[in-house]
Amino acid sequence: MSQAQNRHIKLKYFLYIFSPFFILTLIFFMVMRMSSIKNELDQIKISEKISTESMHDIILNDLSGVTSDLLYLSQSSYLHSSLENPTADFDETADEYFKFIKYKKIYDQIRYIDETGMEIIRVNYRDGYPVIVEKDDLQNKKDRYYFTNTMKLNKGEIFMSYFDLNIENKSIEVPYKPILRFATPVFDETGKNKGLVIVNYLGKNILDDLKNSSDPEKGKSYFITNNSSYYLMHEDAEKEWGFMFDEKKSVNLKNEHPELWNGIEKNMSGQLLIDNTLYTYIKIDPTEDEYVLSSVAKRKNNKKGISSKYRWVIISSISEKYILQIKSDIDQSLIWKFGLLSIFIAFISSLYSKSKYSEYLSLETIRDKNLELTEKNKEIEIQKEALKDMNSHLEDKNEKLFLHSTIDPLTQTYSRRYFTELFSKELTKSKRHQSPLCCIIFDIDHFKKVNDNYGHLAGDYILQSISKIIHGEIRNEDIFGRYGGDEFLIALPATNLKDAEIAAEKIRKSIHNETFVFDQINIKVTLSMGISVANNSADTIEAVIENSDSALYLAKKNGRNRVEVYQEK
Repeated sequence: MSQAQNRHIKLKYFLYIFSPFFILTLIFFMVMRMSSIKNELDQIKISEKISTESMHDIILNDLSGVTSDLLYLSQSSYLHSSLENPTADFDETADEYFKFIKYKKIYDQIRYIDETGMEIIRVNYRDGYPVIVEKDDLQNKKDRYYFTNTMKLNKGEIFMSYFDLNIENKSIEVPYKPILRFATPVFDETGKNKGLVIVNYLGKNILDDLKNSSDPEKGKSYFITNNSSYYLMHEDAEKEWGFMFDEKKSVNLKNEHPELWNGIEKNMSGQLLIDNTLYTYIKIDPTEDEYVLSSVAKRKNNKKGISSKYRWVIISSISEKYILQIKSDIDQSLIWKFGLLSIFIAFISSLYSKSKYSEYLSLETIRDKNLELTEKNKEIEIQKEALKDMNSHLEDKNEKLFLHSTIDPLTQTYSRRYFTELFSKELTKSKRHQSPLCCIIFDIDHFKKVNDNYGHLAGDYILQSISKIIHGEIRNEDIFGRYGGDEFLIALPATNLKDAEIAAEKIRKSIHNETFVFDQINIKVTLSMGISVANNSADTIEAVIENSDSALYLAKKNGRNRVEVYQEK
């Protein structure tokens, strides 16, 4: 037999084994590659969604702080004392505004304007120093839009202007100074409108929060637009504030990325993957109508239609370069593994080829080689199954990890770990903004009897039903989580103990008055609830929860079905 025939026979036996296993291995690694890339992108999407929602809440919280300051200034005892005295000079009020703007450092201007539109007090913040404007330099603002709009409002309502750049002497101030104007009417004791208090909030505070959250190393950048798609902040500063410059009227997101803007217009929040760039967006809607602030900021998720009243859109982008780098890293990790496995398959195929070729030489050799090949094939099959089982196990593990890390599957409340993470963030914000933060802990009275008398399915039904009722009672910004078993926690941002006790009592009554029907059986349950507030002596989540738990213990001790507030000893 010629050497060419020998090579042909060996190649035939080699390809007989190598070809199918090589193709199967290639398919397996392609599936693994797609799965790995999907898992990585899913993790990035989750992280970006949480990040943009957090920025949304921080901005609304900052705006809430501004409105609180404004209402405080409008109800100043010095101001109202001057309003009652026709000969008053408002010096004490001006001094109070001077100190307020000096130490707050977030306002460009604070003014009191009387009902005729005349500025009575104006304190400017220039180059880091407050200045009380001389009376001769005060102006009449009766024709300005913020005066006419604010004077129409009722007591306690607040006007908020659109986000723009400050204008001095009919020219845009340089360097640019982003401004938001907040104003509220002032009424005397007889209910007569005596003018308004207005503050110019330095919008740089909001924009800096976004800039500081960008991470160029990870390809992450933030930008924010108004509801007309004009950039208020962008990594390219030349694109910002296009609506205020005639030569930049066409510079906006709608013109530059129409596909992205069309997607954003459809929902209040969401994610879009366009040209290998991941965009995550959320709209901010702080007002009830064009100017008047809502008493409580609401996130709208209307499936039938999207509100047209939103002010701004926060958008984070993960660059194409970063996403392609992730794919490249996954490819490099899999290529060398694929190469090693291909070499192994080639080696096995070569052994098989030699064993088949040996049939021409010796029958005994054929049996030995066939046995060896059979064992090798079994090892390959075992490895294939092991790889498949491992991949399936990893996919199940990732899915379970995601679900258990955020949402309790039974009650659809936050999981203990995720609740603790959100609570920790709220505690940090509470300390930074000096705003109250309360914690409610409660459990179901005699819950064990429910399980013992009606079965664990009934117990699960009670937990689900109570959670659903409480979801309808609490605010959007409140954090509701399952702490374990029948024990739950509710964090109440910007809420003092008195309001927290009112909220808890409302929940307790709702459950007390509810009759739960499971399998045609009426079941009544009650809650015992404990409340505490974060303060200097309880400045960690563990301490706050421990104080709430002490109050819960007192509620049980005092007869259950009640609300107790933690009292410091």
